[in-house]
Amino acid sequence: MHKLSKAKSINPLSPLKYLILITIGLSLFCNLFDSLFPYLNIPRPQVFLSLSLWGIKHCFFWQFLTHFFISPISQGVNISFILYIVFNMYFLWMVGSSVIAQRGPKHFLALYLGGGILGGVISALILLSTYALTPIAGINPALYALLTAWMILFPEMQILLFFTIPVKIKWLILGILGVNLAMDLSHGDLLHFLPYLSSVLFGYFYAILGWSLHSPFSQLHSFENLLIRLRDKITVNSFSYPSYQPQSRGKIYDFKTGNLLLTEEEFMDACLAKIAKYGKNSLSLIERWKMKKISKRRKNQSQ
Repeated sequence: MHKLSKAKSINPLSPLKYLILITIGLSLFCNLFDSLFPYLNIPRPQVFLSLSLWGIKHCFFWQFLTHFFISPISQGVNISFILYIVFNMYFLWMVGSSVIAQRGPKHFLALYLGGGILGGVISALILLSTYALTPIAGINPALYALLTAWMILFPEMQILLFFTIPVKIKWLILGILGVNLAMDLSHGDLLHFLPYLSSVLFGYFYAILGWSLHSPFSQLHSFENLLIRLRDKITVNSFSYPSYQPQSRGKIYDFKTGNLLLTEEEFMDACLAKIAKYGKNSLSLIERWKMKKISKRRKNQSQ
């Protein structure tokens, strides 16, 4: 009971708070003390934490994670650095807390870290192919993935831009992402354009395939339905065993061992209770498939 009550008291926003604190702390440390390290004959922290061709060749694989926890290189702490931190951390808190409230901290972390790491992998491929010496740093890849999924979660919600202008989230995020990507592309800056675009696509496919949602743009719905059907088909084929035939149609068996687990009624009641408490997306893929098969068979029997 003590462990259970302690687990329930954990704040679901804790991962978000830690991410913000780590980002602010590392960015401040790099910008405050970066200029002092050359006097100590020690490589600067920004060099170790940013994603760079030098770091990739020396197998500094942590840079794929740390590069989106620090700000881009700047001349110490200045106005641009302060605005960068304040603006991005505000957006991260606003968007991250909404995603956590709707989908939980695990999905938030998967989106944020997945988008940032994927952006780092794409950046590394470009660095290796072009031999560019530009170090890569900044929150944008992770934040773009989060913003894209947030737009799909709350497309019609209105917020006040500059605290005065009401605007729907779908148009706000589409404008922010579109303008930034267009600017990078117009300057021929593929080192930023391609990683940012890959992070946007990661957030999009995560929301479609992971949450079975549709984007706010009806022109894409047929494509998204195709993706969802393909995912379901692959999932069912992956977990089905045609050669195995249960001995009783009224029982649920474990797919790996063949042992009896629950009656159909117990299984359906357990799944419905889970949905009522945590939502439909809390069900595992196997649980969804089993529920679908049972419901379909019952419907056929009743006809």
